[in-house]
Order: sequence, then structure tokens, then C-alpha cells
Amino acid sequence: MHSDLILGTTLAAAALAYVFKPKKPKTELEASSVTVPVIPTYLPLQLDGVLHYILTTLSGKDEMEFLRNITNRFGNTINFRGFNRDFIIVLDPSSIQHILAKNQPNYEKGPELQAIFHEFLGSGIFNADGETWKTQRQIARPHFQTSEFKDAALINRHVDLLIKAIDKQMAANPGKPIEVQSIFCRFTLDEATEFLFGETVHALKEENSEFATSFNYAQAITAWRFRVPLWRYLLPKKRLLKEIKNLEEFVYKIIDNAMAREKVRVEEKERTPGSEKEEKGKGHATLLDHFLAEQEEHNFTREYLRDMLLNFLLAGRDTTASLLTWTMWHLSQRPDVVDKLKKEILDVVGPTAVPGYDDIKKLKYQKQVVNEVLRLCPPVPFNIRQSVEEDVLPNGYYIPPGTPVSYSAYSTHRLPDLWGEDALEFNPDRWGPERVGSIKPFMFVPFHAGPRICLGQNLAYTTAQVTLTRLLQHYDIKASPGFQPQNLGDIVLFSRNGVEVLIEKKSIAA
Repeated sequence: MHSDLILGTTLAAAALAYVFKPKKPKTELEASSVTVPVIPTYLPLQLDGVLHYILTTLSGKDEMEFLRNITNRFGNTINFRGFNRDFIIVLDPSSIQHILAKNQPNYEKGPELQAIFHEFLGSGIFNADGETWKTQRQIARPHFQTSEFKDAALINRHVDLLIKAIDKQMAANPGKPIEVQSIFCRFTLDEATEFLFGETVHALKEENSEFATSFNYAQAITAWRFRVPLWRYLLPKKRLLKEIKNLEEFVYKIIDNAMAREKVRVEEKERTPGSEKEEKGKGHATLLDHFLAEQEEHNFTREYLRDMLLNFLLAGRDTTASLLTWTMWHLSQRPDVVDKLKKEILDVVGPTAVPGYDDIKKLKYQKQVVNEVLRLCPPVPFNIRQSVEEDVLPNGYYIPPGTPVSYSAYSTHRLPDLWGEDALEFNPDRWGPERVGSIKPFMFVPFHAGPRICLGQNLAYTTAQVTLTRLLQHYDIKASPGFQPQNLGDIVLFSRNGVEVLIEKKSIAA
């Protein structure tokens, strides 16, 4: 994207905002509350702050640290204003709890955010409010219960393929570091598509699979819509629609096959009296099956099912891939932590046994490590809501109606006031018995909280821990000399340049 074009468009948008923004009298609530501090700027219409942020991202710098440094300077509740429009960022746990739980109905996705995601995600759960969101969540919830994946068979089957893929790379480039971010994205894409759809895209076998390429492009362009003014006119749409069509061809084929199976099942049920009672309470093979079992009541369209599946795929694939990627990075820097993890795995699971859900529950130190990765590298580093009506946060700050309000797990998880002077250090012991009691609600929100808390958090933990256990049974993990990852704060927190680690094949018992 050309920086001159961004600059010119930003100036034009700012001028229009200045000319046409109406001035409104203060309401009684606003007059009795505290105005959120606006970040100081020196150009008209707050152009310098907005341009600084956009150009920081365009130049490949760390936008998450850019935003964290701003809050460090100006406070935990700030107004990052641009074009005379409010954009409020909150970090304190009480405000996050207020937005996500106590007054959750007042903070929706909102029309602006929904427009950004519309072509990609439609009216799926990630992009929905109200009854649409409630219906999808209610139907999907049973599929994410622990009983659906407790034996970890599906996870272990895909870990087998992951290990083969890593071995293949090691054989092709002996002694060279492996870029694990891309391989974890392909691994979780395979696992998620089978868990959700009943069919996998075989991304581990086909490094440049069409589905994976299209999915990555759609996500990247959607993320840029957050940043660029007048994105409808500046960002490429023709290719986006083409890549989305590629996704839809795969998804619609699965939907049509599943609908045909459901039709046969219903016909057989009608021909066999009493079969409905026998089927009641049985689990469904895929998330799609859960929805089709409710088809008679809700009459879901193909488009509705398409939206639902792509939304859950976005949430399921990238968050777990991000968690695994950053776990490998931190472990490569901490051989002492790796040694403790290996000893625990040897004691609890053994050197070669394939772990199940019950084994994972016993790996207490491993859970501490995973939580510490989630603290420093939350898969969704920030999230945005929009206020429906005016409101006042617990700290007394006023929120106007129709205002974007963002909370940043990335920044909140790094506040020394909450986490101590070692807040920026990777320290799994903070989750041990001596310190874990100091971690209060809404200090730690890697999977969000409240009514919209992530349905798949138990699956994410299980997948990450089963995968980590198996990898440490097979390999040693060491730092790649001179390599440093670069934060990329898109929809999900990844590294702009991937994550390189040295992996050596070695038995855990050696």
C-alpha cells in the first residue's frame, strides 16, 4: 500500500469529518461524569496520531507495542481520537468486566465492525449481535463440551501428521531452524476443518493449498480494514471476493453433502417409529451436524451455514496456531523450562505413551507454561465493541453512545500494577500455588469473558497441551541464533517474520 495514497486519503477524510461532524449538547449523564482523556496531538483533527499509527503498521513496526506505549504514557483509559471521532481504549480489569459482563448488552459488535467483516464472515457468530448470536452459540455449545474431544483421538491423529511434516522438513534441511508458525497454521487448519466440517483440507500435505491461501488472504485484507480510512475505496476487493469464492466452493460442497445425509436420516426416522427417542441425546459428529439437527426448527439457509462454519474456523484455527507458535518461541529461549516440562511429561505420561485428556489434566506445570504464554501473547490481542447507549465506566469515565470501545488483552496482561515488576518477563511460576491467588477476575482475558467467552477455550487448551506433550516426547527445542520475532497484531497475534526454532530429534528419556 502506497504511503502517499494513505496520507492523501487520510487528509481528505479528516477534512470531511471536520466539516460535517455536528456538535451536540452534553447530556445530564455526560455532564456529571469524567471525559476520557484525549491523547495530545499537534495537527488539526488529530491527524498526527492516526497517521503515526497507520505508518507504523505499514513500515512493519510493532503496532501492539506502539499502542501499549501510548497507554503507558497517558493512562489505562484513553481516547485515541482521529478525524473528530472517539476511539476509547480501556485496560483496567473493572472496565473490561463492565463491558464484557456487567453491562454486556450495551456493548455490541455494532454496524461498523460488522461491515468490515461482512464479505468474509457474513452473519456468523463472530460478527453477529442479538438473536442471531444467541442462536448460533446455543446450538454450537454442545459440540465444544469436553466429552466431544475427551479421548483426544482426533487431535492425536493430526499430531501424528504434524510430526511427520516436521521430520520431513528436518530431513530436507538438517541442522537448519524450522519456521514453526506456518506449519502450526496448517496443522490447526486440518484439525479445525475436520472437527467442524467432518472433512480436512490436508494443508500439512499441501503446503500451498488453495483453501489455506484464500483463507489467509481474506483474513489479512479484513485486518487492514481496521486501519485504513475509507477502506471501501482503497483496499482491493476484486481479489478478496475471488478468494472468498474459493473458500465457499469447499464449504458449500460440505454443506450440501451434510444436508443430503440429514435428509436421509430424517426420512429413516419417519419410517421407523421410536427411532427419534433412541437418537435423542446422542452426540453429533461435527458442528455442522449440530446445526442440521435443528434445521426443522430454524430452517437455516446454505448461506447461514456457510457464515457459521467460516466464523468458527477463524476462531478455531488461528487462536490455537498462535498459542502453539508463541509457546515454541518462549520455550526456545528457556531451556530450564523445557527441562521441567520434559520431567513432568516423563513422570505423568511416559516417554512414548500417547496422552489423552485425563493425562493432560495432570500436567500442572505445563498448564502454568501455557497460561504464561497466553498472558504475554494472547491470541486475540485486542477486541472492539461499540456502545449502544451512553454509559459510565466503573472508574467514572463517560462513554458516548455509538462509540467504539476497545480493550487490549495484550496491554492489560503486561501492566506492572497488576502483574508485578516482572510483568514483561516470561515466568510460569507466577501461575504456581504461591502466586496464582493474586490473579483476579478480568486481569487475564485471553479467551475474553462474560456471555461471549470463547466456546472453544477447552479445546484450545487440550489441543495445545496434547501437541506440546507429543513434541517434547520427540524433540529438543532450542533457540535459532540471532532470530527475533516481530509482532503482527492482526485479528490474531502472529509474528510478521514467522518464528524460527531449532528442533532436534531426541527421545524424552535420553
